[in-house]
Amino acid sequence: FDKKYNSMIADTIKRIFLNRYIKKNKRQRYKELVSLQRAKTAAMICQIEDEDSYKKCYALLSKLHNRGRKGWLLGYINDKIVPYYCLEQLSADYFCNKHLNWFGKPEHAQLNDFLKQDFDILIDFTKNELSPIKYCLQMCKAKFIVGNSNYNKEFYDLLIEGEKISEEELLENIEKYTEQLSGNER
Repeated sequence: FDKKYNSMIADTIKRIFLNRYIKKNKRQRYKELVSLQRAKTAAMICQIEDEDSYKKCYALLSKLHNRGRKGWLLGYINDKIVPYYCLEQLSADYFCNKHLNWFGKPEHAQLNDFLKQDFDILIDFTKNELSPIKYCLQMCKAKFIVGNSNYNKEFYDLLIEGEKISEEELLENIEKYTEQLSGNER
């Protein structure tokens, strides 16, 4: 009981420090409504839980590439190591708890490179409350951020609501709604 209780207290303290850091170092970004159809660069943030979730995320990245978008994938693994099946590529990087400092701030060269990019649109596919993902959403320079996680809605420019929505449905809804909002609906 004591070990579990101490771990909960430590996690709470880490979360408080990370939230303070995020608020104090909030990145200013130029916001612009960019439809997925017209975006030249698109980024995705995903939580990789197992090999199936990796395959789903990579399939979504491939869809973006097939539509002529320059796409990037940033995957977070809530574990001590990045699994063997997460293959780092020019357009896909992964980080895990090993890449977090003592209060949960991600410190990884590839992640820092990702955050420096000026993406047209950033799509958050995560479903859970994850402090490293909140950090990434807050510190990115994307012109337009969209997702459907109630845990991260404060960081979004557009929230697509729906509790049991699949990643593919989310991508379709993003395409539909960003086209409507930008006045470019076909």
